[in-house]
Amino acid sequence: MALHDLEVALAILTRLPSRLSSPPGPRELEASVPWFPLAGAVVGAIAAAVYLLAGLVGLPGLSALLTALAAQLLATGALHELGLARTVAAIGEIRAGAADRRAERGTYLAAILLVLALLARVAALTSFWSPTSFAAALIAASAVSRAALPVVLIASPATTTLRPERSRVALGLGLAGAIAVVVLPPLLAAQAILWAALAAAATTVYLARRLGGCDGDGLGAVQQAAELAFLTALAAEGWPG
Repeated sequence: MALHDLEVALAILTRLPSRLSSPPGPRELEASVPWFPLAGAVVGAIAAAVYLLAGLVGLPGLSALLTALAAQLLATGALHELGLARTVAAIGEIRAGAADRRAERGTYLAAILLVLALLARVAALTSFWSPTSFAAALIAASAVSRAALPVVLIASPATTTLRPERSRVALGLGLAGAIAVVVLPPLLAAQAILWAALAAAATTVYLARRLGGCDGDGLGAVQQAAELAFLTALAAEGWPG
């Protein structure tokens, strides 16, 4: 059963090949939330492996980093990045007014913010040039940021009809914390988790006020905020020194 739940988590959060015969239903999704962090860690590990291979074939540091980021986007189908862009576009359209031609500015704002978010992620990742530190940072950030998604599902009443059991959400949070502590110094991992939690909470509150809650796209925005905050915290602390 646990293996099936992991397969569901991977099918939901990635574009990796799946053995599932049909798309997972709501109850399967709720049951899979403890494995969200592991699915995120898999995505981070794929990007880290590509970074290592890119370095081995002679690509310079920044080129290897961008190749790894591209692999990460391919592994997820840019699921969360697209969610961020659509959320920003929706906010822009509300501010402009649906009947106003200026509503298209939401699309432009979404494109600009998405580019800035990717650039910010690249800037944070440039602090981790060695394959070991790059892998640790990306695996931990990917795991912790995806553990935040089930928390939003149960904390925001207007999010979706999905309501995973709190015990399953807690298991996911524990797994994310364990992954972060294993690959990073414990105190540093705790600090980065705090940054990610604050970013996820602030994004959730903002979307609740602007849009009335977090839909699937809003969850993507939450994940992006948490991942960037986690990586930025590591960079701000000067790790690995």
